Amino acid sequence: MSKKPFPYLPFIKRDKKPRETGINYVRSPVLVGRTVEDYLEAYGDMVDIFKLSGKQAAQINEKSLIDFISTCKKFNVMVSIGNPVMDVALIGGRKAVDDYINKCVDLGVDIIEISSIARSIDDDDVCTLIEKVSKKSIKVLNEIGVAFAHSEVNEESIFVQRLINQSKKFLNAGSWKILLESEGLTENMNKENYRWNIIDRIISPLKLSQFMVEADDQDVFCKYIEIYGPNINMMIDYSRLLKMEDARIGYGPSQFLWGKVVKY
Repeated sequence: MSKKPFPYLPFIKRDKKPRETGINYVRSPVLVGRTVEDYLEAYGDMVDIFKLSGKQAAQINEKSLIDFISTCKKFNVMVSIGNPVMDVALIGGRKAVDDYINKCVDLGVDIIEISSIARSIDDDDVCTLIEKVSKKSIKVLNEIGVAFAHSEVNEESIFVQRLINQSKKFLNAGSWKILLESEGLTENMNKENYRWNIIDRIISPLKLSQFMVEADDQDVFCKYIEIYGPNINMMIDYSRLLKMEDARIGYGPSQFLWGKVVKY
């Protein structure tokens, strides 16, 4: 890990990368190039994975994508491509999917997202896809959630047992981790309507190392740390990284976490 300017301060010490828990899964800025290199030069120890959104990965020119991946490797940061590229490939059929996977291998992509809430697809087909990608030495991050294609959600349309069964099935097929989408749970909702009881029923059957939660809102990721501990895996925007890391070590940003996060 890089040298800190104030090593004598009693902050909680984070495990070194690569980590299986306490992972910061970070959405990349739209601007790449030197912007990403400067960002990782300063905060690379905090970034486990940089995620290119599907649209970003598909629209960027190839040289910039290759340079982005090379920069991430320089700072021991894994590269993930968001699910929309796989969605488009699936619409194109098996050959399009295979070509996409093989191109990711050639580029040195570490992780591919596969979603079961963006398009309707059989679980067995997802498992076949997980096995195929995993055999190429690329990790699979399976996205699950309660809002199909960001549709409106009410309590009667949340199928918790179905999500639990999916998670276990995908992990058994070789999925690296399960990513819980926040839409319909905390995203775009009033705080008094956050569905913490639903979240807990979905993720509690899993080990801490097996799941990841989307947590862009400050109060949301602080609550996750309060309930599940500082080693929960979370996906955030690059602009939230410092606040996320502060929360993990009990240095803020929420007063109810200040000085209350400990490790043994």
